[in-house]
Amino acid sequence: MHVISLISGKGGVGKTTLTSNLAIALSQRDKRVLVIDLDPQNAVRHHLGMDPNDDAGLVREGIFPEVIFESPFGVDFIPFGRVTEEELLEFEGELEARPAWLATAISGLQDIGYDYILLDTPPGATVYLPQVLQAAAHALIVVLADAASYSSLGKMFKLLAEYGKDPATKTCATHILLNQMQENSELGQQVRAAMMDSFGSKMAPMVIHRDALVPEALAYERSVLQYAPHAQASRDIQHLADWLAGRK
Repeated sequence: MHVISLISGKGGVGKTTLTSNLAIALSQRDKRVLVIDLDPQNAVRHHLGMDPNDDAGLVREGIFPEVIFESPFGVDFIPFGRVTEEELLEFEGELEARPAWLATAISGLQDIGYDYILLDTPPGATVYLPQVLQAAAHALIVVLADAASYSSLGKMFKLLAEYGKDPATKTCATHILLNQMQENSELGQQVRAAMMDSFGSKMAPMVIHRDALVPEALAYERSVLQYAPHAQASRDIQHLADWLAGRK
């Protein structure tokens, strides 16, 4: 059971869309895949075909085999759930008090036989970040090729180093993944080069290109991998899935 967290220093980097499509790509390799949504935006459900009127999620129900949803794309998932502000504050307080809550909950899914568990998270230094770092074997920092993402990386690695000082927190492999890359953008290429100079071996060996077919597929309630399997973004995501499968 290989646990991968997708994290980011800033919002708007396409992390949830990438998480959902990556999960589908891994499932296409005859792997059992579960996505756990740890972002209060509760957006994974939109990508994986959940009834929009269903409020269920891990805040109220926890992480147990009985609360797992099956998507029409061959991927299982546990949504965050639609909750009140009071419920959210209470849940986040529990996470503060129990830093191993997520890792312990995931260990309870061992008998199901998942090959991969993907964790989608909110951006920045939230209470969810130390939870996923303790639970995951691999973290992907999703960024854009822009100045804001580049400046966020130094802060993110400092944050990861701080969490790593806690003897209760295991060390996980970390890579930076460029998402929504525009090849014809001179600024984007400059930022990408700066990231390579600064972070070198921490860069994933592929980028995910910006592709208009990704939001178009979502509008039709499809994965881009199924809607347009030969699209640039689909090929990029398949490359990412192969790379991750090779690292397992």
